Amino acid sequence: MEMTISEDCGNSPRMAIVADVAVAWAAAEEETVRGWLREDVAWTLVGEPAPASDGYVRPPLSPESGEILTVLNHGRLAACDGYLVRGRERVDFCHVIRFAGTSKTARIREIRTYLQHSATAD
Repeated sequence: MEMTISEDCGNSPRMAIVADVAVAWAAAEEETVRGWLREDVAWTLVGEPAPASDGYVRPPLSPESGEILTVLNHGRLAACDGYLVRGRERVDFCHVIRFAGTSKTARIREIRTYLQHSATAD
């Protein structure tokens, strides 16, 4: 999978962590992602009635490529958006993240994931 990351996504250690987690999620590297999650994480796919029972939301497709457009963070909060592409299918995503603390080693306490499916232009 080829994943492009905006140059602005690595301006701080926390931003780099969020970008790394998003890339690992897109690549279905569940172990890598879980390494950043607290055991009691609440990961919700927006539109679903409850957080994922196993604390992990799988990517919606196995992408051939993708791009992380933006990573923002402030204190315990962070957000990351981008898109994944497989063939003519495109899924835009946004993860809204709450860390357990402000240190570089703090794990993720909560994620809300938004997904929007569409077809790519010819």
